[in-house]
Amino acid sequence: MREIVAVRLHVDGCSSNDGPLKVVPGSHIHGRTGHDTALALRDTLGEVVCPVGQGGASLMSPLLLHSSSKATGQSRRRVLHFLFAPRSLPFGLR
Repeated sequence: MREIVAVRLHVDGCSSNDGPLKVVPGSHIHGRTGHDTALALRDTLGEVVCPVGQGGASLMSPLLLHSSSKATGQSRRRVLHFLFAPRSLPFGLR
């Protein structure tokens, strides 16, 4: 899964009022996790809010624990989300 990269292109800006992406830094190194482990990692490693301006991009591992809150502002929060991976995927994925 290290070869897979997610790219998020922001059509609209995403400030703290727009429900930006929140990530648990370093959580991707733990691989796939269950709900309880994910919560424990968030409590241990903390959570970082990732606002991105209009036309900006963010790159991340798809295994990085991430979420976004409900928007409290008036923006549209449009994001194009792309996954880039090698032609042959591991673990029987297609």
